[in-house]
Amino acid sequence: MRYDRGMTRTFGTLLAIALAGAIAMVGHAASELLPITAATSVAGVQTAAERVVGLFAAATGDVLGFEPPAPAVAIRNTPNLAYYDPRSGTIVIAHWPTLDTELRAFFLGLSDTEEHAGALFVALFNEFLVAHEMGHWVQRGLRVARDRYGAEREANDIAVAFFRTVEGGEARLVELHTRVRAALERLPDPTPIGADERQFFNERYAELATNPAAYGYYQFRFILASIDAREQLDFTGLLRRMVEE
Repeated sequence: MRYDRGMTRTFGTLLAIALAGAIAMVGHAASELLPITAATSVAGVQTAAERVVGLFAAATGDVLGFEPPAPAVAIRNTPNLAYYDPRSGTIVIAHWPTLDTELRAFFLGLSDTEEHAGALFVALFNEFLVAHEMGHWVQRGLRVARDRYGAEREANDIAVAFFRTVEGGEARLVELHTRVRAALERLPDPTPIGADERQFFNERYAELATNPAAYGYYQFRFILASIDAREQLDFTGLLRRMVEE
């Protein structure tokens, strides 16, 4: 699926019509996330990620009264590790067992053991950030205007709100919080003294995105903030607010 400009307008128009009609949230049947481990196969990672995408799309459909076509999932090791490609309509995520040596070393440096590093990577990039990228999918579909800082924070809010709608999602968030908090303690703050964090992040985004430690610092903080605020994050409310802007 490609989200060219015409398809984006269609997505946004359908969302606006659905929400303007005050469609009630149906509440999809409880569904569990698939268990995934650092030792899983490429096929296993893909199946688990596709479950997240499917549940997210279903949750969106429950709110809107229709289900937009969901992105595909591709397992491919890239420097970005996890991203949504709107041109191809694909969420691309990396595979821990075959990750290149330099990136593996970075995550090993954030953990006490290789097992803990793999568990952090899988929980983050093969599950939570799949939902985060689905948040960007919604942002793209609705053509919402956000700066880089706001877009990343909102995508994490949406991901956390989504996990709260899924059976077992709360436990996953609590576990992820513990892992990310421990990793963040090993990362220095890249924001220059006296600089405005948001302005620095926006202006230096391209540079930060190529630096795992610098970008990881911000993204880890954003994730922790969203999880900490999870009781105030409602999936339906977030989507309604985005449409009404």
